[in-house]
Amino acid sequence: MPPVRPAAGDKTTAIVLPFGSVALDSVIIFSKKRKKTLSYAVRYEAEETGKKPVLFVRAPASLPVKEIRSVLLENEKDIIELWTKASQKEEAAQKKSKQTYENGSPFHYMGRRYTLRLIYDTAEKKIQVRLLDGRLLVYLPSKVMDLPESEKEQKIKKAIESFYIEQADVFFNSRADYFAEKYLDLIGKKPKSVQAASYKSKWGCCTYQNEIKLNWTLIQAETPVIDYVIVHELCHIRHKDHSKDFWNLVSAIDPKYKEKRRELKENGWILGLR
Repeated sequence: MPPVRPAAGDKTTAIVLPFGSVALDSVIIFSKKRKKTLSYAVRYEAEETGKKPVLFVRAPASLPVKEIRSVLLENEKDIIELWTKASQKEEAAQKKSKQTYENGSPFHYMGRRYTLRLIYDTAEKKIQVRLLDGRLLVYLPSKVMDLPESEKEQKIKKAIESFYIEQADVFFNSRADYFAEKYLDLIGKKPKSVQAASYKSKWGCCTYQNEIKLNWTLIQAETPVIDYVIVHELCHIRHKDHSKDFWNLVSAIDPKYKEKRRELKENGWILGLR
């Protein structure tokens, strides 16, 4: 179980640990229940000037600070990895809260970063979205320029999401057709349909009618990651559960699926129009 922030009554000691050229504020929480091992996690804590990373450590109550410090420094690689992941999540959270739909805003498509460019065009009757030379181009009718900022942003957001969903629908069907045809003898049959869908907490599903639905935000990931999710759902045509037979089938089609699954688990929060 990951360590938590100290509760009322917990004995704690604050120290600073050097990891490379950077010092990390750390809080040791002494636990009477813990007998031998240490557990630790890096979390971002609010302070007057913003947020900072803090290493929280749970340790046996009888263990001297000197020994705790020594163990933590010996595990420098693991702690730096935790620190890096915490920093990435904090950065994503900041971007999410500050996401704008104006010139220069970053977006991702098929694993590549694009910069938003708004273009007012009197010839356009409705908003058009295109990708070109590293830019996400949004052509806006002149009448949109006079709208209140909040309304203008909602129209731009809706247009971009519609564009992503349309592209996702085409690409998902293309890749699903490829894998279903190539591995038909393993899967058993082709899906009844494949379509992009909106989900908040899953990447896709395969219904009992063999209809496959995939989270449209996946179109922002690299192709190998998208392929894994597609293969995963195709394998549910034959196995409607996550049994050993199911995972063996996934592995037979995508031997490196574990790496892609791990990437989705660790970095999936990056996906989505923030």
